[in-house]
Amino acid sequence: MAHLGGGGVGGGAEAHARFKQYEYGANSNLVLTTDSRHRDRDTHEPTGEPESLYGKIDPKSFGDRVSKSKPPPAELDDEKLKKKSKTKKKEREQALVSSDPTTPAKQSN
Repeated sequence: MAHLGGGGVGGGAEAHARFKQYEYGANSNLVLTTDSRHRDRDTHEPTGEPESLYGKIDPKSFGDRVSKSKPPPAELDDEKLKKKSKTKKKEREQALVSSDPTTPAKQSN
């Protein structure tokens, strides 16, 4: 069975070929360049240069699409939170009692 690379010592010609594929000379001709004749055209592509938004937006329009509605009634939220905290507290107490070997187990009737 042939050894196909990996973490061994040596590697010979295969290791050298794998290493050479990442050298600058092998990859430099793969970089695409643009034709200088076409640079003068207006392509409307972003150049990366920052542009001013002065005169293009209305500062008063920020947040005008936000929907404004009343929040849900607070008493419903309070009841849900109380129920949730009671059940969580019970679960924690049960977990502590069941995991503590010194506490005798409760018997249900």
